[in-house]
Amino acid sequence: MAEVQEKRKGITTSKGIENFSVPEGRKKARLSVSNGGYGGLALEVRTDREAKSWLYRYRVVDKTVEQQLGSYPQMGLAEARKKHREAAELVRQGIDPRKHRKAEKARNQAAWTMSEAFERWIEFYASSPGRSGKAPTERTVSKQRGRWRLYLEKPLGGAYVRDMTRRYLIEVLEQVATRAREEGRQCLTLLRQLLDYCEDREQIEDNPAAGLKPAKIKARPGKPRERYLKLPELKALWEAVDEKQIVLGGIASSVVLSTSVANAIKLLLLTGARRAEVAAMRWTEVKRDTWTIPAERTKSGREHKVHLSDLALSILTEQRKCSKNEFVFESVRDAGKPIHYDTITTAVARLQGRNRKEHNDSAPLYQLAHFTVHDLRRSVATMWTETFMADPLLVDAMLAHVPPRLVGTYNKSKRYQMQVDIWEKWGNTMAEIMETSPAGNVVFMSRKH
Repeated sequence: MAEVQEKRKGITTSKGIENFSVPEGRKKARLSVSNGGYGGLALEVRTDREAKSWLYRYRVVDKTVEQQLGSYPQMGLAEARKKHREAAELVRQGIDPRKHRKAEKARNQAAWTMSEAFERWIEFYASSPGRSGKAPTERTVSKQRGRWRLYLEKPLGGAYVRDMTRRYLIEVLEQVATRAREEGRQCLTLLRQLLDYCEDREQIEDNPAAGLKPAKIKARPGKPRERYLKLPELKALWEAVDEKQIVLGGIASSVVLSTSVANAIKLLLLTGARRAEVAAMRWTEVKRDTWTIPAERTKSGREHKVHLSDLALSILTEQRKCSKNEFVFESVRDAGKPIHYDTITTAVARLQGRNRKEHNDSAPLYQLAHFTVHDLRRSVATMWTETFMADPLLVDAMLAHVPPRLVGTYNKSKRYQMQVDIWEKWGNTMAEIMETSPAGNVVFMSRKH
C-alpha cells in the first residue's frame, strides 16, 4: 500500500528536518519539503533506517514515479533543494530524471580524468614522430613526466578533462610560471598537446589551451642569452678544472671535481657537444678519431659524428685509466653508471662560486661574468665562426642542429670533411693556449689510422 503523505504542515527549515521522526506506532512517515515554486520534494523517515531519505515524486508519461535524491544528514536541505530543482527542470522538459542520472553515470564512467588522459597521451607522445621524423628520446619523455608530476598533477590530475576551462588553466600555469618561467612555458606546451589529443578523442569539445600565449600566464620568453666566453676565459676555465682536479683515489681532494667530471667539461669545450651526450658517452661509440653519437641519444633524433682532435683523444686516454665499464665518464659514486649531466652543471656553477644562494667569492672563476654550461656550447660555436671564419650553417651541422631542408640535401661527405678541419684547428688552438699554462700539460694520444 502506497505511503500516504502527511497532512500536517511541511518542513521549511533545517531544524524541522532534524526534529522530524516516526510517530509512535508507525514504521515510517513522510513530510513535504518546501522549495519555492517546485513541488514534489519530501523527507521520509523509517524505524529500520538511521538516515532519512530525500524523495522527489513526479509525473512523467502519465505515470507517477519517485526518485531518491539522497540521504540526510549526508545531504543537507540546501543541496537537496538544488538537486530537486534540477530534477524538476528535467521533468518540465519531458525527461525522466532517473534515466538522465543513468546516462550521466555512464558518461562519467567513459570520461577521463586529467591523470588518465595524461597517461594515455604520454604513451601516444612517446611513439609519435616529431618534425624530424623521429619519436622523442627517452630523456624528453622523462622530462614531460617530471613536469606533469612536479607542476600539474596535483592541481589538475583528479579533475575531468571535460571540466577544464581556460580560466582555470591560466591560474594553474601562472603559479608554475611564478616558480619557474621557462617551466611555465613548457607546461603550457604540454597542456596544449594533451588537450588536443583529448579533443581528437571527443573527451572535450574545444581545447581551452588552444591559442593561449606565454604572456597570458606571465611566462613571456626572456631575452635570448648572448653570453659566450672568449679565449682567455676558456683558458681560465681549463686551468681551474686542472687546479681543482687534485686526484686522490679518483676523487678531488677539495671535493670539487672528479677526474670524470673534469674531463667531461674539457671534452665539452673541444667538441661543442651537449652535456647529456658527453656524460653518457660510451667506448663503443668511439672509432679511432671519430665519435658517433647514436640517434637515440641526440636531441634531433639523428645520428651525429664528431671528430676528435689530438687533445680530445688524450682526454680519452686518461679516462681509460678511470673507466672500468662501457661508459667513458664513469661515476665515482655509482660504479657501473655514467656521471649525470647535472653533475657537470653543478661543477661549473661551483667553480664560479654560484652553486648556492650565498655566493663564494673565493671560487676560482668568481671574477668572470656568470656563464652556464650551455654558454660553453655557444662559446665554442662563436670561436669556430670568428676564429676560423666557419660558415654558420656548417657550425650548426657540427652542433647537431637540424639543417634547413635544402642544405641537408647536398654533398654530406664534403661537408663532414670541412667540419673535421674545424675540429682539428680548434683542438690545436686549445692545446696552444694551454702550453703557456703550468696547469695545462697534456699528453697526446698517437693516432692509429
